[in-house]
Amino acid sequence: MGIKLLKGVMLPALIVVSLVFYTSLVAHAQENVFTVSPGEITVLNVPLTGELLTVPQKIVVWNGDNVTRVVYVTSEIPPENDVTPGYVPIPNENWVIPFPSSILIPENSFAEIQIMLNIPHWENLTGRKWEVWIPVERQALPGELIWILAVRIKIETTEELPIPVGGIAFPADKLALLAPYIILAALIAIPAVSAAVYWRRYRT
Repeated sequence: MGIKLLKGVMLPALIVVSLVFYTSLVAHAQENVFTVSPGEITVLNVPLTGELLTVPQKIVVWNGDNVTRVVYVTSEIPPENDVTPGYVPIPNENWVIPFPSSILIPENSFAEIQIMLNIPHWENLTGRKWEVWIPVERQALPGELIWILAVRIKIETTEELPIPVGGIAFPADKLALLAPYIILAALIAIPAVSAAVYWRRYRT
């Protein structure tokens, strides 16, 4: 009776241990065939021009599998307790744009993800130290686990608000923009009307 009970207890335990061991092997194999680098990117002295800026360093996604894989890339506000000391979560994840957001990576190949910043030209955003996460998710095949790796990006903005070059930082008054052209058109129209009136009088 005791031996049967022992067998009844040990068998499920062995099955659980086997499953855990198998899962660990699968996770280790997945880790080897799907990698993302670097794990962290720091972008210093980001000017708040209100325009789209490109981060020089790219994210490299490696597919070491023997099939083509689909990868999805997004941006995410990290939990406040998980950010690097001295940094705070970025207020808006839409200020950090990974491109492309989805990509097909052939077998035993890699792809590069470009990161762009679109931070507003606001005075209250100067001198900030933010952190944003870039989750890279590999689409799971039937029977696979979802595998997501994240890149930590730290952003530090400049202390002063730069004067925008090549763009308009604030909403412009369309009438104010068109005013010089309206005046120019009026200056051209007045002599034309005067000449027409004079010609009409001359003929009469």
